[in-house]
Formats: sequence, structure tokens, C-alpha cells
Amino acid sequence: MKGQLEYWGVAGGLALSRLLPEAAIYALARQVAERSYVPGGRRHRRVLEHLAIAFPERSPREREEIAAEYRRQRALFYAEMLLMVTGRFDYEGAVVNLQEARERIEALKERNERGMVFLVSHYGNWEFLAQFFALNGLPGTLVAKEQRKSPLIDERIIQPYRRSFGHRVIERKGALRSIARILKNKEGVGMHIDQMIPPPNGVLVDFFGKEAYASKSMAQLKLRFDPLMVPIFAVREGRAKFRIEIREPVEYKAEEIENPEEKIRAITQRYTDILLEQIRKEPAQWEWSYKRWRKP
Repeated sequence: MKGQLEYWGVAGGLALSRLLPEAAIYALARQVAERSYVPGGRRHRRVLEHLAIAFPERSPREREEIAAEYRRQRALFYAEMLLMVTGRFDYEGAVVNLQEARERIEALKERNERGMVFLVSHYGNWEFLAQFFALNGLPGTLVAKEQRKSPLIDERIIQPYRRSFGHRVIERKGALRSIARILKNKEGVGMHIDQMIPPPNGVLVDFFGKEAYASKSMAQLKLRFDPLMVPIFAVREGRAKFRIEIREPVEYKAEEIENPEEKIRAITQRYTDILLEQIRKEPAQWEWSYKRWRKP
């Protein structure tokens, strides 16, 4: 079966991590990140290429500093994932604004009349973010792309971990019908706003001054069902420390635009702009190795 060797490697690493002290896990994750993003290597060059697109006004040295901090952020993410999947992570202790986050979640529950779409992104630690919401009474449906490169890891490790918190996971392809039923039941669904989705399901938006494709789905859902569209972030503030940011729901429907396709594009751009604002604040926390600007 495809990916068996990789799966057994990951499964073995998880088994070993259960025996290691936490400090050793962070040290191991740091070594993995340094080797994965070694200066001059393919991934490091890709990160710098993307940073040059996003921040042309910054000097090469400044972009190198962001890349170095990004590498440190990846190491923390790897260690946290090991601790989370093996049941050794303190979800509540990791939140620096715990009371505020809980109050915001309760306020969302009270406002929920037509379901909720959580606008998430590959920023900070998005897996932690999903589990924190589930632990506070908002498990939901996660829309995810089928993992063709490592299906066994996804099937036997990642998905069971997510389901253990009460989440459901649906395949991104053809997901709109399932999401429609979820919203009619006044439930929540998490959708990524920073993925490259080619046409016909994608629309061009401005992403750091350069065109990139983004999913139409969230704008289509807003126009058809008018759910609460809630941007959320887990902003890292240190090792296993996060500030949960739950933004005000985005009510924009581009009512001033008549052309249906332009209306969809304008709404999608509004969601994208929220992510752009967050990335500019703390750029090293976004996933710069992702090929966001690639052609379909």
C-alpha cells in the first residue's frame, strides 16, 4: 500500500515520543526543522522566494531573518503535534487569554441561527485551534483535501486524532452539499481561506499584490445560507502558548456589485484581506513553504 514505509516511520516516531521527556521532543523537532529547511536547500529557497513576493520592500537580510524565525516556528509546531497526538498536551494551559476565548465562544453559540463557517488558515497552530474549539463545546466538520502522498498517516493517525475530539472530516471535493446540511442543522464547519483552489471552484484574488486562486465556496455559502463567517487564529506567543483570536463575523455580501462572479470574487477578497492583515503582523507564523501562487 502506498506510503507504508512513511507511515511506519511516523508511527514509530510517535511510539518513541511517548517515552521521551518533553524537552527531548522539542530538541528532536528542532533538528527535523533545521534539516528540512536547511539554508540553501530547496525548501529554504522556496520560502525566500515567497517572502520576496510578499515583502519586496524588505531587504534580503530581513527576509532571511523571517525565514529563520519561520524555521523555529515549524520546529515548535512539529513538537506540539507530537505532544497532541500522543495525548500529552495541555490545551487549556496553552491559552494565554483563556477566559476571553471562552466568553467569545459562548457569544458565538448565542448568535448562531444559521450555522457557522470558521475561516481558518495555516497560521500558528491550526490543529490546536480546532481541538480547543471542540473542547469548549464547538466540535465541527473539517473540510480537508484527500492525502494522496501519505494516505495511511491520514487514515490511521490524523483522522482518528481529529475524530477523538468530536470532529467530522469531509473530503474537500464535492463538499458543498454536505456543508449545506451542516449549516441547516446550525452546526459549524472549518474551511481554509489560504489554499490554492484552481478554477472552476477557485477565483482570483489579490494576495500580497499578486494574483492567486482561492476557493469560491465560502462566498457561495455566505450568499446562499448567510451563516456566521468567523475568522479565527491561534497566534503563537511562545512554546506551547497561544492567543486565541476570534474576530467579529464578516457580514459583507458585496451588495453593491451586480455581476455574480465579481460578487463572489469581492467577498472572497474580503476574507483573504483578513488573513493578509494577520500575516503582516507576525509573518513567520504563516506556512511560507506552501505554493500559494502556483498556476492551476
